[in-house]
Amino acid sequence: MSLEKFIKNEILILAILFCADALFLIYAISNLSISYYEAEIFYNQNSLTSLIANVSCKIFSQNDYALRAPFLILHFINCALIYKISKFTLKRRFDRLVATALFMGLPASMSSAILLNPAGIIIFATLLAYYFAKTKNWGALIAVLVLSAFIDRAFFMLYIGFGIWALRSGKREIFVLNLALFVFSIIFYDIDTQGKPRGYFLDALGVFAGAFSPFVFLFFVYAIYRIWIKENKDLLWYIATSAFCLALIFSLRQRVAMEMMLPYCVIATPLIVRVVFNSYRVRLPRFRSFHKFALGVSLFSLVFSYFSVIFSDAMYVVFFKNRPSKHFIYKFDVAKNLANELKKRGVASALCDDEQMQLRLKFYGINKGFDAIIEEKNERNFDQSIDIYKLGVQIAKFYVKI
Repeated sequence: MSLEKFIKNEILILAILFCADALFLIYAISNLSISYYEAEIFYNQNSLTSLIANVSCKIFSQNDYALRAPFLILHFINCALIYKISKFTLKRRFDRLVATALFMGLPASMSSAILLNPAGIIIFATLLAYYFAKTKNWGALIAVLVLSAFIDRAFFMLYIGFGIWALRSGKREIFVLNLALFVFSIIFYDIDTQGKPRGYFLDALGVFAGAFSPFVFLFFVYAIYRIWIKENKDLLWYIATSAFCLALIFSLRQRVAMEMMLPYCVIATPLIVRVVFNSYRVRLPRFRSFHKFALGVSLFSLVFSYFSVIFSDAMYVVFFKNRPSKHFIYKFDVAKNLANELKKRGVASALCDDEQMQLRLKFYGINKGFDAIIEEKNERNFDQSIDIYKLGVQIAKFYVKI
């Protein structure tokens, strides 16, 4: 099969991308423990995210795969939707495949797939709303927008983007609906916008750079700006731009809940691909050197970020051997290993000096009790200890009295 025919075989390429991504993400899940943030959602939050996770664990038993499987599946549905909506923006098959692959590889998109958070649900609802708006299925669009208001507070950002688009497009009914839903979300969820300048602007930029990978983030900013000043503004642009700009504005006065903003930005991959490829193709081959270099660096940055998440254990050896707790994956580590070691010693319940670890251990079947006492500092001179290792590097040590 020639390269040209292979590229035209969209279904085959998509199948390869989906299978490769699934294998890598399943491997990543195998190395994760539930974090305290996720345990709080699972046990103490009344939300659709919590409900989905609890139902999955009831059906498939309580483990990391059951916890994360629904969101992994939703991730691939979102990838299919990205490919579907790319047809509104990108004419070439190759470009649509690149936009889908880019979405798959973004660290923020990966996080929505393997971590317990509402990002995948937000992306799904936003892509559905965008699709219904582009196909002028107004009844389905209204249903998605209204239902979203009862799912998560983060959808107030969607109503801003949709509202601005509806206002500029002369769709008065859609504008009024989004304005009403925005006001409802602000009041119902008591969204706080107060605060004094505290210098979180650079923090917000850092989170965006990490969510996209640094050089891809520069392309995102470039695409947003280029469309702003020179090109027709699509609904997708209004959604992504309003979320990005408001995140930066809010960060001047308070710490921003980035999980509320990032889902609306990562779906802009078709816009990034369109602007970058158009800029590349309008130039003669001899004037494309800089673009080739920039694309190469960005691809390397994205691939490095992707595999840094997948094979995060290796970074304990390379970068965090002497300070493992500084590793970005550390808060998603340790708990499962500790629970397994306790079970090997016949412990079914334990009293932990760390309340966050106590809740995490509960997920793995170690309830609060007095079969054992666990401390991170040996202040009582316990004679037993549990050492947690990853690739030969000790990442945690606990002292135990049984």
